[in-house]
Amino acid sequence: MLLRYHRNLRLSSIFIDEIMKLMKRYVIVIGVFFLFYLFVSNKNRLFPRLVFGEFHLLSAESNRTINIRQSQLYQHESSNGGIITLYDVTQDNEWDFQCPKTKYNEEDIHDVKICIYDPQHDEHVSGQLNDHGKWEPVVVRSFLRLLRTLPNTHVIDIGANLGLYTLLATQYDRHVIAVEPLYDSLIRLHKSIQLNDVQHHVTLVANAIGIKHERLSLNIVDKNLGASYLSYLDELAPPVKKIENIVDQQHGFPPRVLAEVDTITLDDLVSIFPIFFKRAILKIDIEGFEALAFSNASLLFNRTEIPAIYMEFGKLIEMKYYRGMQQKIEDMLTFLKKRNYEPFEVNDINHILYDNWESWPWDVAFRRCDICRCPEMEKLVGSAE
Repeated sequence: MLLRYHRNLRLSSIFIDEIMKLMKRYVIVIGVFFLFYLFVSNKNRLFPRLVFGEFHLLSAESNRTINIRQSQLYQHESSNGGIITLYDVTQDNEWDFQCPKTKYNEEDIHDVKICIYDPQHDEHVSGQLNDHGKWEPVVVRSFLRLLRTLPNTHVIDIGANLGLYTLLATQYDRHVIAVEPLYDSLIRLHKSIQLNDVQHHVTLVANAIGIKHERLSLNIVDKNLGASYLSYLDELAPPVKKIENIVDQQHGFPPRVLAEVDTITLDDLVSIFPIFFKRAILKIDIEGFEALAFSNASLLFNRTEIPAIYMEFGKLIEMKYYRGMQQKIEDMLTFLKKRNYEPFEVNDINHILYDNWESWPWDVAFRRCDICRCPEMEKLVGSAE
């Protein structure tokens, strides 16, 4: 009886030992998987230059990876061999974004729903749209006024960001070629296009505009996602302006490297124009890369009638001491002047002078005076009506 008791006790002890060993194994396995999960979920925080997967991106909101289905992106070869990446806006967009309505209150069009970032992460554009329903109201009204008076005129929106100009232009039943390399902005613009039911009015390009076909890094500026820029500009900067020396005074971080993007040229866009796309207003805001981009724009301007160009010029003035930039700016202005463009403030009133470009305002509108009226000038050779 006692012997049987000791045998059962020994068996119980062996059984408990085996259970404990098994539990240890499970704890180790679970621990390994948990550490792997922590690594994967924080890989972009640990290694900001590392992007896993061809169609993944670093979310500007929480450092998490967003997967864009490969089926949403497709490629088109341009006439000069460049590969244009197009984003399919006809597919469903299941993302849940904050999408307030604009408040421009134009009499002849409806305001639009526009999907924004959390204003804590994008204080400028998203913050203004969230709080006031407007961004750049003077520029937008000038843009809409001209678009309204020019029939059969479409839009090329370079640096579309969240798509404010793109979405408003569709309300005039115009087609828009919108170019935006930041996928976080692309998925929001896609959602906005879907909410406003304008899928067939927009061709969305997922490349950055460069000077040739290459792959470059895209940097974002904390709290101002619309200021994303190609890191190539840092290579042209004076030493005190280089990215490793730029520190955000509030947070202590330099601009983050977001991802690598493929660049195309302005001339490449001609190959994706619909057959009816003969005349278009050009809006371009690419954070100082404009002067470089215009070095490959002759085909675009030869094949397309562009009545006006809306440009953020202030960034170019800030960068005039970057290596070779002053000459590039002057080359761009010569390019426009030869094509009969005159520069104006975006109030549609004040004419400004080419020779005085270093003191121009932040936003400038170039008007081609043989197509649309040029206020306060002697050569009113065209009409917007």
